[in-house]
Amino acid sequence: MYRIARFLVLALVAASVGLAAPPAGAQQKVNVVFTAGPTGGTWTPMAGATAEVIKKRFPELDVQVEPGAALVNMEKIRNDKADLGWSMTNVLSDALTGKGQWAGKQTDRAMYVATYYPNVWQLVVPASSDIKTLKDLRGKPVALPARGNTSLADGWEVLLKVHDMKLEDLGPKSYGPVSSNAEAVKNRQAMASGWFTVVPGSFVLDLGSTMKLRMIGVTDAEFAKIRQVNPGFVRHVIKAGTYADQGITDDVQTFQSPTILIASSRTPADVIYKVTKAVVEGRAEFVHVSKTMAGITPKEMAQDYGMPYHPGAVKYYREIGLLK
Repeated sequence: MYRIARFLVLALVAASVGLAAPPAGAQQKVNVVFTAGPTGGTWTPMAGATAEVIKKRFPELDVQVEPGAALVNMEKIRNDKADLGWSMTNVLSDALTGKGQWAGKQTDRAMYVATYYPNVWQLVVPASSDIKTLKDLRGKPVALPARGNTSLADGWEVLLKVHDMKLEDLGPKSYGPVSSNAEAVKNRQAMASGWFTVVPGSFVLDLGSTMKLRMIGVTDAEFAKIRQVNPGFVRHVIKAGTYADQGITDDVQTFQSPTILIASSRTPADVIYKVTKAVVEGRAEFVHVSKTMAGITPKEMAQDYGMPYHPGAVKYYREIGLLK
């Protein structure tokens, strides 16, 4: 009797284990931490859209989106606290070489996966002013991004540096988000506002609804100096007509730092292969978040900036003939 009871117990345990086990061939869930952007920007909704695109094509990847920012994301990946994150080419360049804000914190953890859209430098002043170059802002009141923001550190400060100027050479300064910068110019408390953002930029459209604007361009000579400071920057032309209603009628030569998807070198290649395949093949779905993604090609998403690709991304781009 004891033997029979013991047999039945063992049989029930075996059955329950069999019921709990995943079906043959099923893949286990893999957690993927995606560090995104601050509230209110494009990076957070774009990260959400990216996570959905990945999970739709590869349900075994459980992509969890967390708040972040360009510098925060790099720090998290450097310290093995995230698998994926948004960055910009200039930030990745500095982190890989240990320059700028990454002096003493050089890392090989962050690796390039894909390009999404341009973050274009746009510096505007009232068209009625006599400000036609950056040097004309010497002593003038300006509205600046908050301290620690990439648009301040890698936009304003880099441009001032190539003109042999510093922040101290500007007049009264107000620091804050893009919306408060625009209000300061509207209220004539500042004579300029400049940010890295998409085209058309919301702050340019907002300002241009109350006054005609002039956009301060970047000459080839100035851009060459900018590239010496950080080779992660890319030339960009804002086409004539983009801001015609705001008073800017001609092409504007400027520069940009693309929003890029980066991944940790510690994240397995097979995971990043799936991520890369999903975002490139599902790229049309990102237009719902940002129209700047309309028409983007696989070749553009795989653009080479001379920075190390993640091995998983390399595998996919080779499969479709974009890398040798």
